[in-house]
Order: sequence, then C-alpha cells, then structure tokens
Amino acid sequence: MTTETTETAEVHEEHRTTLARMAVDAVIAVAACAERDLDRHAAQFGISDAKLEVLEVLSCCSGRRACLFSLGDRLGVTRPNITKLVDGLERQGLVTRVPHPVDRRMVQAQLTPDGAAVAAHALPGRVALMERAWASLDDDELERLVWMLRRAAAELVGARPQPRRRPADSTP
Repeated sequence: MTTETTETAEVHEEHRTTLARMAVDAVIAVAACAERDLDRHAAQFGISDAKLEVLEVLSCCSGRRACLFSLGDRLGVTRPNITKLVDGLERQGLVTRVPHPVDRRMVQAQLTPDGAAVAAHALPGRVALMERAWASLDDDELERLVWMLRRAAAELVGARPQPRRRPADSTP
C-alpha cells in the first residue's frame, strides 16, 4: 500500500468515525426529545408514557387484557419492569389483575373502565406527538429511515435485519 493510499484510507476512516458519532448523537437527541414530549403529555393524565404504552397495548387486546409476560414482550421490557408498571397502574385503578381464563398459574392485566377512559383521552395526543416528530419526512423517507434504524439496531446485536417492509429504492 502506498503512502498516498494509506493517507486516503485514514482520512476515510476519520470521516466515517465522525459520521458515526453524528448519527449516534442525532438518534440520542431525537429519542430524548420524543421521550420528554411523550412523558409531558402522559403526565397530564397522571401517568408516565411507559404506563400509557401499557394502556395502549391493553386497549388493542381481545377483552382488553393480556398476560404480563406477553405485555412485557410487546413493549420490550423485562418482567420486573412490566410488573412494576402494572403495579402502578393497578394502584391508580387503571388496570386490574385477573386470572388467566385457561391457565390458573398465569395472571393477566385487564384495563378497567377508568383505564379505558384515560387511554381514549390520552392516546390521540400521543399519536399526534409521534407524527409531529417526523412531519418533515415524506412516507418514503420515513420508511427508509425506519429500515436503516432497524438495520443499525440489528448490527448492534449482531443479527441481520429482518424489516417488515423494505423500501424498494434502498440498498442492503
């Protein structure tokens, strides 16, 4: 390798490192802003955004109930975290624990009428905040961004991405 080629490779590597740092900083900034706005919104209803997410999932479930294990999986949180979230929602009267209809060893969280009311009032605003975060992107750009972020996340965990919908114009 010539000196010139080595210098070019080093410049490229430095540029790549700078771009990687910029990308991480941008993702962290967007996540922090979104988290702040979503938590502020949920606080208007006396709960955290994480608890509002639980209400959202339960609102979509058959019978407005789900096993804590499956709730945790859908939300990407650990069993202790979902237990803590459901405990807090139960103390607030927004969910109740009920026995599983088939497996007596399992317990489900079920949305109460008060929980359903909070969800009905809070979720439209939550959706509006999420949409506002990406308002400057058209649908194709947003789909491509989602695909790229999933690809980066998969790289971080050492797996190849399996996007649900991959934009036609993107490259692997």
